[in-house]
Amino acid sequence: MIDFAEALRLTWPILLEATRMRRTVSYSELAGRGGPPLTARSIHRQLLKTLSARCRAAALPDLAALVVRKGTGIPGGGWFDPTSRDLREPLAVWAEAVLACYAHVWPASADQRLVGRKN
Repeated sequence: MIDFAEALRLTWPILLEATRMRRTVSYSELAGRGGPPLTARSIHRQLLKTLSARCRAAALPDLAALVVRKGTGIPGGGWFDPTSRDLREPLAVWAEAVLACYAHVWPASADQRLVGRKN
């Protein structure tokens, strides 16, 4: 099993490219371009769940929002928080998260606030 820091190192350039190009990236594209041992089936567990938590803790836009299902163009159910008290439509919350990722100025290598935190 790959650790979070390594998964982030492998995928950071892909996520950064997505923000610069103002696009989303599918689970399979992220895993495929990041390379083994990342897999589309387990990328949520390998990377995205922890990435979301660490982005929130560091008050950064949620980069995991950029990762979507190829067939629908929206994230899987794991991205949406069923316990959220946000009264807005979940897709509107997601769209706002994506726009925040695009607007943020991300560093060339993985933000140390994300790498250094323990979850």
